[in-house]
Amino acid sequence: MDKITSQPSVPGKPPAAARAAQPQTLVTNPTRSLAGAPLVALMALVALAGCATMIPPADDTPPRLELTIIGPGLGTRTMTNPPQARWLGEGDVQLFDLLPDTGYNFRLVVSDAGGAARAHLRMPREFTVSNLSPAAVREEVDALQRRLTLLGSRDDPRTGLIIAGRFRTQATGILAFDFEAEGDDFGGTPGRRNQTFMSVQVTVGAGRP
Repeated sequence: MDKITSQPSVPGKPPAAARAAQPQTLVTNPTRSLAGAPLVALMALVALAGCATMIPPADDTPPRLELTIIGPGLGTRTMTNPPQARWLGEGDVQLFDLLPDTGYNFRLVVSDAGGAARAHLRMPREFTVSNLSPAAVREEVDALQRRLTLLGSRDDPRTGLIIAGRFRTQATGILAFDFEAEGDDFGGTPGRRNQTFMSVQVTVGAGRP
């Protein structure tokens, strides 16, 4: 069984100067984003999930994560790790607020030159999810979370895995939560996997910008 080595992180918040030097959330013009385009435009990106690759004899480089959320009142927001594992707004509050009873497109990309082994995304169980792609994505729901998982194959390693789809927020009440994303690679031929984690703090219905 593959062993997993998590990407190291520095406890606490980095100094202000270091944070200022880090790339921040990408916000594009909502009128030019996929938010106003058919969902098929987002699903077409799944075809670019990754090129065939070879698992190297040794691999100690963790994969890269990219989470994109697209929808009303938000435009397009893209968060990545690297550069940072935890995404917060100014004053350590939520990064953004979603509208209640509203649909949003989402895409999680896990990329690794030595082969992406697993993509995993967690969100509130109160959300409903539709249009999941590819068909191999496994959806599980427990008392707290909705979990989406896509596995790569050692027999056919690819440089990327993509989970794409659409979620709808809850209709009533205020909800505070973290999107939690994880990505693993194969860890080279010994199978000692590297793992990258990222969380994005979000609210629904709080009425904040």
